[in-house]
Amino acid sequence: MEIYVKEWISDNTANKYENAPCGGMGGWFGFKESGQRWKDYKETFIEITQPYIEAIRQSVIEKHLKLTGEQHQYSDQGVPLFSDNTVGLFTFRAWGDIMAAIWSEEENKDYSYMDFYM
Repeated sequence: MEIYVKEWISDNTANKYENAPCGGMGGWFGFKESGQRWKDYKETFIEITQPYIEAIRQSVIEKHLKLTGEQHQYSDQGVPLFSDNTVGLFTFRAWGDIMAAIWSEEENKDYSYMDFYM
C-alpha cells in the first residue's frame, strides 16, 4: 500500500486515529548549523518510518507548507492524516526537525529545528 498524506487535520481530530510509526521527540537534527539535508534526516529513521516521512515531505513541498511545531499541534490543518488512516504526531522540536530537513534541501539553506519550533 502506498502511503501518502490524504488530508491535513487538527490535533483534536487526530486523536480519533492511531499513530503512524513516525513522529515523537526531536530537536537534535539540525542542531549543527551547516550541511544538514533531507538525506541526513532520513537516515536517522528505521525503514518502517520511511514511507511516512516521505509522504510528509511530498505533501509539504506540494502545498508549500512551512508550519511551526505550534501550528502542527494547534492549527486546524497541522497534522498529516495518512492513506492508511494513521496520523503523524510530533513534538514541537520533532516537527521543527522534519521541517528544517525538508526546507534545507528544497531551498539549499541551512535551517535548524529552532527555525520551525514555534
